[in-house]
Amino acid sequence: MPVSLGRYKETQSHKREMLYKRVGVIAGFALLLILLAGNAFLEKRQLSAQAGNRDWLAQAQQVRSELEKTEALLTDAETGQRGFLYTGDPKYLAPYNLAVAGIEPHLANLEQLTANNPRQRERIPILRSRVDRKLSELAETISLYRTGRPDEAKALVKSDAGLAAMNSFRAVVDQMENEETSLIISRTTTYQRSIDITSTSLYLVSLFAALFLILMAYYILWEMAQHEGFLHEIRRREEWYRVTLTSIGDAVIATNEHGKVTFLNPAAEALIGTSLAQDAGKDILEVFPIFNEITREAAENPVQKVMDQGRVAGLANHTVLKGRDGTLIPIEDSAAPIRDDQDKLVGVVLVFRDVTVERKSREVLYKTEKLAAAARLAASVAHEINNPLAAVVNLVYLAKAAPDAPPSVVQPLALAEQELERVAHITRQTLGFYRESSVPELVEMPVLIESVLKLYSNKLKNKNIAIEREFCSCPPILGMPGELKQVISNLISNAADAVGTDGTITVRTWCADEQEGIGVHLTIADDGPGIAAEDLSRIFEPFFTTKKDVGTGLGLWVTKEIVERHGGSIQAGPRNDGSGGAVISIHLPSSAEVPGGAASGLNG
Repeated sequence: MPVSLGRYKETQSHKREMLYKRVGVIAGFALLLILLAGNAFLEKRQLSAQAGNRDWLAQAQQVRSELEKTEALLTDAETGQRGFLYTGDPKYLAPYNLAVAGIEPHLANLEQLTANNPRQRERIPILRSRVDRKLSELAETISLYRTGRPDEAKALVKSDAGLAAMNSFRAVVDQMENEETSLIISRTTTYQRSIDITSTSLYLVSLFAALFLILMAYYILWEMAQHEGFLHEIRRREEWYRVTLTSIGDAVIATNEHGKVTFLNPAAEALIGTSLAQDAGKDILEVFPIFNEITREAAENPVQKVMDQGRVAGLANHTVLKGRDGTLIPIEDSAAPIRDDQDKLVGVVLVFRDVTVERKSREVLYKTEKLAAAARLAASVAHEINNPLAAVVNLVYLAKAAPDAPPSVVQPLALAEQELERVAHITRQTLGFYRESSVPELVEMPVLIESVLKLYSNKLKNKNIAIEREFCSCPPILGMPGELKQVISNLISNAADAVGTDGTITVRTWCADEQEGIGVHLTIADDGPGIAAEDLSRIFEPFFTTKKDVGTGLGLWVTKEIVERHGGSIQAGPRNDGSGGAVISIHLPSSAEVPGGAASGLNG
């Protein structure tokens, strides 16, 4: 409890510290934003004032230009008038005519440009009157000359009336130009002051922003260093937890408080057949589908059970997990709650494991005990039948050796004697009284197969079973003849039991190549009902049989033991020609270290 309280206080202190830091950062940025907004408003006003001053300056320059153009036109008009009066040539009146036609637009422009200046607006009518006075004087002299009174025209010129009109005009122009010059000086000063204010504002705000950003950069870098330290510690702890969880041999799944998957260790990924990248965020029922092995009904969700009860919960017996490939895997597991530092349930951890190997181990142990019991029973039976069996063998021998025995009886008695000898051989093996030579011999497989077929000739004849032989000339096999004969006998007997009347058994041998290992391949195929797919994985197990009433379940198990003891391999499957039935395939090497000892000859 003290530890939890200390962690709680530490957490609260950290939260307050983070709150103060956030408030400080927000306040600093808010102040910077206010300053930038105020500066933007000031800049906008100054820029507007600068634009206005710039327009005023342009207008003043334009007024001065119009005044100069007006004065130039009047001067040109006077020049043209004097040239005409002295020469009488009308071509000298061209400047005069241009001035008369072009002076009015300039006066109109001046009137428009000075509309916002009361003093200049008052001078425009005076300027017009002075222009009209000068033009009237020029027009009068030209008219007198054209009407034949040149002397009067020249006298008017010499009277200085035109000079007085021109001087009065220039006086008004000078007044207006002086007004515009003073305006230009005033507005230039205002414009420069606005530029200075704008520059100063920009420099000050930029300096403040730069200082603020430097401080914030320092603070952020310091916080990043602190944060990186915290992250490094968190990563170190997470890595420790990850390595611990991934190193666990059992499968582990973690969920959040809503039952969504947040973690799978490699053992869980391998067992389910998925990955954390695929199933992160999925519901536990989708990732971890479990069922009752017997009823095949969905089992209770252990995660929901833990979340409801708040304590450790385990799976019921006979629970299987359905993998992504559809296989059902028997499992055992337990689920436990995940709590935070405030004892709040924030998730569930599920630990489970595959108990298939344990089950098989228990089954093997059980079968071993059965085999031991069967061996004791077989030894007892063999002991009991050994003496009467010897008597029967002697009787058959005597009957066969009788001088008056017909040939039709002698031949069946000879076959019976062979079968009795085989039974006696089995009983001696079972009792341990008989052992074949511990030295392997070279065995010709076709010859050995023919001997077995001869033993089963009556059984095959009674069911009208056809034997198809495909034998190749292959090197002999180094092995125990009796044991190999037992292998062929078990397979031929099983095939004869499997096919119906008028069936077919195909026995084929061919030589194995060097890549497979020099030796002999042997297949025994029948056209019976075949082996069910669900039985293929168990066909070589002891005590497993598909012959419900007559099978012991030991024949193929013994066969497999003998083949593997000879260094070979055996497989069972359906025929690949589509005709149905089953085929047993055996590979036997030409030479192998075959240990001595015979196998039990029980047929399956």
